[in-house]
Amino acid sequence: MTELISEVDKDDNFLGLRPREEFYSGNHIHRASQLILLDSENRMLLQKRAPGKFWYPNLYTYSVSGTVADESYETCIAREMFEEIGILVPFRKLFKIPCILENKGAYHTVFSGRCTEENAILIRYDPEEAVSVEWVGLEELYRAVKIEPGSYTPSLRAGIIKIFEEGCEKYIL
Repeated sequence: MTELISEVDKDDNFLGLRPREEFYSGNHIHRASQLILLDSENRMLLQKRAPGKFWYPNLYTYSVSGTVADESYETCIAREMFEEIGILVPFRKLFKIPCILENKGAYHTVFSGRCTEENAILIRYDPEEAVSVEWVGLEELYRAVKIEPGSYTPSLRAGIIKIFEEGCEKYIL
């Protein structure tokens, strides 16, 4: 069965559904949901994308990320959280960031959630999605994103920089 994902225009207005493969051409804009999953020490679960991923293979990205199908950003992130790391925790919307260049890319809605110690031990990752997951302190991640930007997906870089430039307290607490 062909997976259909949401196509949007440069203002994030819904245009319709297209097969995922059509987005690989770079001629369309889609929607994506991202999750910053934090533990009690404000460390974020980072995912290293699998080498077989079309977009940004082998780069570090959010705790969970997914392409929005015929659903809301919220439904997407809940589905992806369970599929990618095997848990479902309460989350809230933080902000939306456009990562669009020459009519290709995506609107990324970033969410945050807290992981209890009980949930943390249940986390498993899907090897088709990621080769590893690890907990990293937010300030350490912010420094790393600035020092080695090529190791991180553009949307993760944009999201982490936005959080620190606008003030962590606004988003994380």
